[in-house]
Amino acid sequence: MDHHLFFLAELEERPNIPDFTNRLIAVAPGFAAVKTGIFSGYVRLVVEIHHQAPPVSVDEWDEAVEVTLEATEGEMEVAAMMDWAPPFPILTPDGPGHYRTRVHARGRDTAIDSAVQDPVEDYLIQVWPAPAKPQIIYKQTDRYGAQWVLPEPRNDS
Repeated sequence: MDHHLFFLAELEERPNIPDFTNRLIAVAPGFAAVKTGIFSGYVRLVVEIHHQAPPVSVDEWDEAVEVTLEATEGEMEVAAMMDWAPPFPILTPDGPGHYRTRVHARGRDTAIDSAVQDPVEDYLIQVWPAPAKPQIIYKQTDRYGAQWVLPEPRNDS
């Protein structure tokens, strides 16, 4: 990981990173960015592709968020800022369309802003085809993520 990020992206897709309103993952068509606590180095990442929503289990995690990911080309994969990531399965095996994506994280408070050689953060990404719907925030407990919550817009009328 580099610059506090790794991506779920269509091949070569790197748009401007949207806001992290849920503290963990920002999404745009054909792209998502996952925010890490470390500045650079290695994390442990497990990717699961499902045909339908897996059971929700967040007890062992610090953060857990579910969002809709739109595959514009149908070839979304895990990617790093510097265009290298170990091989993972294609996240969108059913081609273009909408996929629910549940991202779990733990350990982001362990080495904030550090460059690490040994992983100190864990991530689980679960993906399945499903219609678009609003995000679901299951759990938010880490200190690092708290700094990425945007204030609610003010209504000064």
